[in-house]
Amino acid sequence: MQIKNLKDPILVAPSPTPFNKDDSVNYSAIEKNVSKWLETPLTGFVLGSENGEESFLSQEEKIKIVSTVSQVNSGEKIVIGGLDNPSTIETIKESEKLVKSGADLIRIRIPRNRDSVMPYFESVLDKIPVPVLVIHQMAPGNFDKFSTETGASSEDIGEICSHPNVFGYISSSLIRFEAKVKQHIPAEKKFWTCNGILTLPGVAIGANGACMMFGNIAPKISLDILSLAMNNQLDKAYELHSSIIDADWNVLSSGAAGLKYALDLLGFEGGLPRSPMLELNEKKKRLIYESLTKSGLI
Repeated sequence: MQIKNLKDPILVAPSPTPFNKDDSVNYSAIEKNVSKWLETPLTGFVLGSENGEESFLSQEEKIKIVSTVSQVNSGEKIVIGGLDNPSTIETIKESEKLVKSGADLIRIRIPRNRDSVMPYFESVLDKIPVPVLVIHQMAPGNFDKFSTETGASSEDIGEICSHPNVFGYISSSLIRFEAKVKQHIPAEKKFWTCNGILTLPGVAIGANGACMMFGNIAPKISLDILSLAMNNQLDKAYELHSSIIDADWNVLSSGAAGLKYALDLLGFEGGLPRSPMLELNEKKKRLIYESLTKSGLI
């Protein structure tokens, strides 16, 4: 995959991790899912994410997942290795392993300790062997919460993203704050929105792509919203945007279990979340089924 030749809008999706009944990673299901996504307009995969249950995976499993996806992908789409490690030396080591396993980009979450943010990026960006995506997500998993803290000032985020080895930036759900961040992001860097419902307002503040859960479920609709909005066809963009609000909300607010159930309904192999996380109750399953049906996805 030639990253520099990619045309906007780019849509990548944080891929889920299917498990076997004994809670081991189901690599065969990963292969089948990737094969199905290769037939869609999705631009790439993000592996080692909150939607992929990153905190429930060992480093060895994360590396093998990247390797498995890369083998099936065969360079057709972007493979992005995600990591969330506040240690500079471990970030560098882990990124090197991900790259050797096939990652084209490394996605780094801004560290939670605000005082360490700038020293952290000053230490790692020159040493990571592929371009970096910076993600602003201070409270992974809290998808249905309305307020989270910012991880750094807009000026600092702009300085981080100005580094030559930074490919782009994935914004948070804090649209008001991210509008200010956009003022400091160099024009040549990618600025991606993070959520299906936020695609339209994200483009309004300057987004030229997206990294979002809903891309797993509806890559074509997601890309159509991005393209229409970026080309000022706002009526058509809003019509599509309105059609997916309930589906995006009901799936994402149920976390990895919601995403997996939605994918099961669509013919993928989602399965159950890893223990001790629980299967969805019948009420949530019904809401997801009804909203996917309403949106035309089922």
